[in-house]
Amino acid sequence: MVLAILFPGLAARAQQPSPLLLAANVSEAPMAAPGSLEASSQSLSTVHINKAATRKPEPLPAVEDVPSRRKWILLSLAQHSAAAFDAYTTRKAISRGAVEGDPVMRPFAGSPGLYAAIQICPVALDFAARRMQRAHNGFLRRMWWLPQTTSTAMFLFSGAHNLGVPGRP
Repeated sequence: MVLAILFPGLAARAQQPSPLLLAANVSEAPMAAPGSLEASSQSLSTVHINKAATRKPEPLPAVEDVPSRRKWILLSLAQHSAAAFDAYTTRKAISRGAVEGDPVMRPFAGSPGLYAAIQICPVALDFAARRMQRAHNGFLRRMWWLPQTTSTAMFLFSGAHNLGVPGRP
C-alpha cells in the first residue's frame, strides 16, 4: 500500500498482465505453494504453445537436374589449358618481335607474370559456372557450361592467331 502511494504508476502496472505471460499465452491463475504436486501440474496445464506458422521449404532440384561436377572440372581444365596456350604463344610471338595488342595484358607481355595474369579470367568464369550449376533458375542451371566453353574457344583462337603472327622484319 505504501508503494502504491509513493509510486502510482507501479500500482497500475501491477494490474496489467505481464508481457511474457501474454507472449506465452499462460493464464494468470494463482499458483500453489512451490514443491507441492498441485503447483507443478497447474503450471504445466495452463501453458498453451501456439504452433508456429509453418513455411514450405523451397524444393531442391532433382538429382538429374544438378549438373555433374566432373564435367565442370573437365571444362575448367580445358579452359585453363587454353589460357596457358594463349600465354605461351603470346610470349613466343613477342620474342619474334610482335607487340601485344591487348592493353590489359600489355604490362605482363614481356614477363613470366603473363601466365598468372591470364589465369584471372578463367578462375572468375569457373566461379560463375559453378554458381550457375546451383542456381534455382532452370535456364541458368542448364547453361552453366557456356562461360567456360566460350572462354576456352576464345583462348584457343587467340593462341592459334599468335602462332601465325609474323615478327617484325
